Amino acid sequence: MSLTPKHRSSEATSEAVQEGFVAGGMVLLPTLGGLFVALKQSPTFAARTNWQSRTAMAIMPALFSFAWASERHLEYKMHEIAQESQHSRETVKWAEEHHMALSKQKEKFQELDKEVHLIDLYRRSVEESGVCIVPGNFLGIHHRAANYVYTNPFKVLVGLAVPSVALIFYGKSGKEHLQFSMKVLHTRVFGQFTTLALLLSIMGFKDYMDQNGKFITEVDADQRVEEMTKIRKALTDRLDFEEEQRELQEFEIAQAHQAVMKEEAEKREKRSARVKLEF
Repeated sequence: MSLTPKHRSSEATSEAVQEGFVAGGMVLLPTLGGLFVALKQSPTFAARTNWQSRTAMAIMPALFSFAWASERHLEYKMHEIAQESQHSRETVKWAEEHHMALSKQKEKFQELDKEVHLIDLYRRSVEESGVCIVPGNFLGIHHRAANYVYTNPFKVLVGLAVPSVALIFYGKSGKEHLQFSMKVLHTRVFGQFTTLALLLSIMGFKDYMDQNGKFITEVDADQRVEEMTKIRKALTDRLDFEEEQRELQEFEIAQAHQAVMKEEAEKREKRSARVKLEF
């Protein structure tokens, strides 16, 4: 059974589709470039392939990347939403226990004070759940880019490293005095240095994000607090309903017991009356 709320399923689906398009585009561009180079540089390749096979070679890797990336991101997003929902439920339980502990030591809170106190506890729980709250209704481009790098560090590494190595090789290929093997060697050396520099930079940034948390807006934080409030209300309504059902059941049992006792008393009176008539 999925722990992802139904009202957030469209959010997970749309983000998964967007992620799939990004991954498909990242694969489609170098695939088209490689196909173009193969057609220009290899007469054998051009002679042994037709437009159907070339179209398949260009599209199929991108389709595979789209399907794989969207499926993986959908699984990740559903897990993330489920964790948020679980955190909301645990926070409601923790806040209720914390409030009950305080209420034993102090006078009873007024109902409004209780709600304000619980909302403050929910808000504090959201702030301490590993997120960085940004004022406003929308995240800036740099915030969204930071979240994407934090969520997909290896995709970003591949997306930056592959074009960088290709650019290095393109720059070396214009030097006619170098042999092809030397061009490859230079590309490998500079490409390794570039890839390692990108790897260290991205991992350092991810460590920074691990310490400070993912960026969310004030609206997102308020929505989480509101979701916790709704969960608490649903919990209290269910407890009240169960209490009413229990009281109703006890009342029916008492009524049935009284009816049985009354019937037994009537039977005893009838037996006593028959005994008196016999004597």
